[in-house]
Amino acid sequence: MTSARRQRPEAAIQRAVFQHLRARGAPGVFVFHPANGGYRKPVEAAILKGLGVVAGVPDLIAIHNGRVFAMEIKAPGGCVSPKQRACIAALEASGVTTAVAYSLDEALATLELWGLLRGCAVLPQGKPGDELATRAGAEEGSKTYEQFNVRRRSAQ
Repeated sequence: MTSARRQRPEAAIQRAVFQHLRARGAPGVFVFHPANGGYRKPVEAAILKGLGVVAGVPDLIAIHNGRVFAMEIKAPGGCVSPKQRACIAALEASGVTTAVAYSLDEALATLELWGLLRGCAVLPQGKPGDELATRAGAEEGSKTYEQFNVRRRSAQ
């Protein structure tokens, strides 16, 4: 039995990132996923290209305090495609802050560094996609708090 999350680990990480943003996003942050991935019939792809869809746009676009941030999310061991690399370079050239994250921990740490997330994340059971708690919701020394921090330290 295979689950959709096992088949699409990047989607599971992205889902968890957006859960964090909903639960503890900074006030005034506007964040979205440009849904221009996936298979398209050639006619539909041509129409979308004519409407301005750009290949390789990162998975997460955020706007906060007049600044734009873009993050490509990859599963551990994933790689950035040439179109993604070109798009990220074009975004950087236009002044956008960009990053590629290869795990949930990297994505959350980057969003915290950018000031888009408040607090420090604690994931019950330490699995992407689970319900979220924040440091305020998990006492230091508790099993939940320690599980997250042990996983985070071991990933570094």
